[in-house]
Amino acid sequence: MAVRIRRTVTSATLLLCGLSLCAPPAHADDTIGTDGYVHVAPNGTVLGVDPYYPTDGNGGYDVADYAVSLSYDPNLRFLTARTVVTATTTQRLSRFDLDLRGLSVTSVKVDGVPAKFSRAKEHELVITPATALAAGTSFKVEVVYCGRPVAESTPRGVTGWRVSRTGGAFAAGAPHSASTWFPVNDTTADKATFHLDAAVPPGWTVVSNGVRDKIHKGRWSEETPIAPSATVIGVDRFTVRESALPGGTPVLDAFAPGTSTALAASLPAVVEFLAGKLGPYPYSTAGGMYVADRLAYTHPAQGRPVYGASADQAALVRAVAAQWWGNKLAIKMWQDQPLVESFAWYLVWLWEESRGGLPVEQRYQEGLGRADTAFWARKLADPGRGREFAVTDKGVLMVHALRKKIGDDKFFAVLREFPEINDNWNQGWHDWELYTAAVADLDLTAFYEAWVHGTTAPPAEHR
Repeated sequence: MAVRIRRTVTSATLLLCGLSLCAPPAHADDTIGTDGYVHVAPNGTVLGVDPYYPTDGNGGYDVADYAVSLSYDPNLRFLTARTVVTATTTQRLSRFDLDLRGLSVTSVKVDGVPAKFSRAKEHELVITPATALAAGTSFKVEVVYCGRPVAESTPRGVTGWRVSRTGGAFAAGAPHSASTWFPVNDTTADKATFHLDAAVPPGWTVVSNGVRDKIHKGRWSEETPIAPSATVIGVDRFTVRESALPGGTPVLDAFAPGTSTALAASLPAVVEFLAGKLGPYPYSTAGGMYVADRLAYTHPAQGRPVYGASADQAALVRAVAAQWWGNKLAIKMWQDQPLVESFAWYLVWLWEESRGGLPVEQRYQEGLGRADTAFWARKLADPGRGREFAVTDKGVLMVHALRKKIGDDKFFAVLREFPEINDNWNQGWHDWELYTAAVADLDLTAFYEAWVHGTTAPPAEHR
């Protein structure tokens, strides 16, 4: 394989792929975008960078759109790409960063003018435009790059670009995925529209977010702003099946060789059930990408989740529920992930109960009965880096306890309305606590202190 790559990729290309221009030291009067997205509350309080991943995202601009053009040959496992990022400055910028893991950058232009660039830390692409950008200015960054994408290992499993067992490749996962294959402002707080134009050899098919072009099958458009961690790409010898939900929403399912279509058959019923609880399905298209790999988890990519060989109906319900609780309503920081995960999984409980499964109260009581000191010691509001997805079993109990605390009418109102009023927004634990207390007209401080911020079993009055 290595010999084939050396013969196919010219020495000039490899030289370019190794090129890195160093940015000069900044002058004292320069305004430099922060390395790490700084979160600010609606009242102006500066919350700071994500405590778990402080260099994720960048400051100084808001992205409006990503346009990724790429070519990928599964036989060579080599990617060549050009990404155009359209953004608006939020301050004067003489230098700013994008996030890109691995891969070799060959050129960068800002508004068509060559810019200096360098690589720093784990994933920073540091860009110095020829002329500083004024605050409030719309601008475009073109990044040309190439190489062999590499996945990231996390306590939860592999995320980002990986080679599939069927010979293709796909990129999905959280907290990081997008930055393994295109330059991005890698924070959930900066959603943008997403466009992909991918070229692959004959016999291979590309699948991504949004709507596929009817003529150019490698072109995909997601016009609803998307968080970087919700993007997906798949390259395989997919069998593509198109249909529609009863309400008319188009469905596109892609099945890698050796995968079954059985799980996908339940999607219409699941969407109908969840829409009854949460309101209309939030995106212009639905479906899934089904791969033959045994994944550690199902990734709820926006509009098109990724299902591994071991995915079951519960995984599908949770992934579809996350379109409301996770994508439509996105988190602020990764310590907030248990909030949306817990509600997505509670909707699985409700689905299974509606299909003759265990009553949710029985599951709740059994969960309490199994819980030990180590179970309660995990803090929902701050589970720790790498454990953002590891406390849902406690979180789903909290959701049911909240239902018991505020009553069904108010519980199902907040279950539906919180994603609705926060469409395309980011919220965290603090926002949720304030909102539910206001809707319920109750002081829930002690309840949340016990369940969300506490590390011991909640007292009986909150169970």
